[in-house]
Amino acid sequence: MNNLVKAFLIMLGLTACDKAQQIPVTHIAPQLLAETPACNAPACGGVDSLAIRLFSVLAAKQEENIVFSPASLEGVLHLLQQGARGSSAAELAALPMGKRGVATAMAPVEANALFIAETLKLRKGINPAQIIKAPFETDSNRSAHIINTWVSQHTKGLIKGIVSANDISPFLRIVAANTIYLKERWLHPFKPASTNEEADFTLSDGSTVKVAMMYNSGKYHYAEGEDWQAVALPYRSAKDKGEPGYFIGILPTGNVNDFVQTLTPQKYHSIRTALASATEETTYVNLPRFTLNPGTYSLKAPLRHCGLNHIFSESADFSGFCMEPLYVSDVIQRCYVEVNEQGTEAAAATAAFVQYKCIQEKSYRITFNRPFIWVITDLHTAAAPYFMGVTQKP
Repeated sequence: MNNLVKAFLIMLGLTACDKAQQIPVTHIAPQLLAETPACNAPACGGVDSLAIRLFSVLAAKQEENIVFSPASLEGVLHLLQQGARGSSAAELAALPMGKRGVATAMAPVEANALFIAETLKLRKGINPAQIIKAPFETDSNRSAHIINTWVSQHTKGLIKGIVSANDISPFLRIVAANTIYLKERWLHPFKPASTNEEADFTLSDGSTVKVAMMYNSGKYHYAEGEDWQAVALPYRSAKDKGEPGYFIGILPTGNVNDFVQTLTPQKYHSIRTALASATEETTYVNLPRFTLNPGTYSLKAPLRHCGLNHIFSESADFSGFCMEPLYVSDVIQRCYVEVNEQGTEAAAATAAFVQYKCIQEKSYRITFNRPFIWVITDLHTAAAPYFMGVTQKP
């Protein structure tokens, strides 16, 4: 066990909105999503299987930083369950999500809201404390501002915007939103004086960049397997009861993308179990100081890739919310994570757009913005056209 555990994290986890601001959403094309062993792996009772499946799909082909919050996503899915009925309810209930309400010594702050159109009449039974009205049909800028202000307030300003006016359409009836904010201190803080501000970090393509590499040594849970090393860095518990919190760093011995593709719920569970059962031993840890804020991501394609289809289809059933025919048009998420010598601060916001199922008429567009031919005639006789011409320059 003489290897230094170098730093990295594959996090499991995607400006205040004004009238001029647009918040781009990254949509991952289905053909770019990897078919990983985790996609079809059976559920694992000791771990949130949906989280690992989605993470494997999201990260397997990505060359950029990934930040994903399974807890925030599942918070939104639980909000949707309030109104789901029939096959939609059955599909959501069958998802291998994590347990809710587990006691933890960490202090995450979670909030939920259902932003509804001002004209929407919800059925009885929906928690009124979660309901916030927004003028989806008449004022898209104001609606985006209402949602983004709520998100910013509940993430301590780390996530100032998740939607833009372009995301709001007159057919939008509900936006189910969840936020999570977490700030934890290390049980054994890294000493700033020990941080190497010019350490080498090797990228996947073999090139190197300079990073601020923190250093610490102490009694940690450490484990290693055939193709990985891992360490669990404990947070200082804010509560006396509940499961202690840890930052689990997993360092693959090979390519990180190849490793992610093999990361099934069972494999992740085995890593976590190995760490939990390991005796705390002296371990030397090098971990880069980092801040990740990659923007807003659509999770619709990854969710469909992992088997959640009914709620996105025209046959979706959310009659538990209201009498109107509804379906989920998109699910988006934005995350922020900072890891430094003192600890970790992180925030996530997730939103599901629930729209009216309107039958769209087929439409076309033609723009005569270059030279064109024109004819003045009728459509059904062989009579000579009255006029014909070419307009080269109007």
